[in-house]
Amino acid sequence: MAENAIIAVNEVSKAFTRPVLKKVSLSVDTPQSLFVCGINGAGKSTFLKLLAGLLQPDSGSVFIKGKCLRKETEYVKSKLGIIMHQSMVYPDLTVLENLDFFARLYGVPGRQERIRLLLEQVGLTAFRYDKASVLSRGLLQRLSIARAMVHEPEVMFADEPFTGLDMTSTDYLTAMLSDFRSRGGTVIMTTHDVSQGLRCADRVVVIDQGGIILDRGISQIDPSRFANDYVQYARESA
Repeated sequence: MAENAIIAVNEVSKAFTRPVLKKVSLSVDTPQSLFVCGINGAGKSTFLKLLAGLLQPDSGSVFIKGKCLRKETEYVKSKLGIIMHQSMVYPDLTVLENLDFFARLYGVPGRQERIRLLLEQVGLTAFRYDKASVLSRGLLQRLSIARAMVHEPEVMFADEPFTGLDMTSTDYLTAMLSDFRSRGGTVIMTTHDVSQGLRCADRVVVIDQGGIILDRGISQIDPSRFANDYVQYARESA
């Protein structure tokens, strides 16, 4: 495992009705923002769920901050924030109640002030007494961002976080991820909006047929060619 790696993936494999990931290894330093690309079914969402502890690998291991995810699950998960296409909040609770619940769950000190600041950052102060079930898709995703950040994690996983968002909500999310990265956090993201993903990242990985076929810094690729057909670009660059 690399000395400065906050995430180390060692020969991880996962299969459902067919093999999805085959002995994938990856090391991610901190701070860093990594964009994971792959066509539908390539395994990128499965990969993120394995890193986040939402799925268990069939073989191989995942380490976060030098701790084995399988063996020290609770400690590792306390360092992670997760943003998915699904909001992962309680629809019958208000915005404020949701954030208070998750802040209590993680034992956040000074949680009222932390929640107040988060509501301001994501633009939800005016909606704090609204139930999550009545929020628009964009506002719900802002709540999801605040939920993921309430305990000040060190690693953020974002799986298709821009899906269905309007421009304002996309800008909020982009700014939050950028700020998180600038404060020393590590971000690993998937999105079908390749141009948006490249704007948010300083490193890109392409997964195809169960393995990583490209792993480059953003400065080392041609963004326009990559965005046009990243799988072909990766194969030609191998």
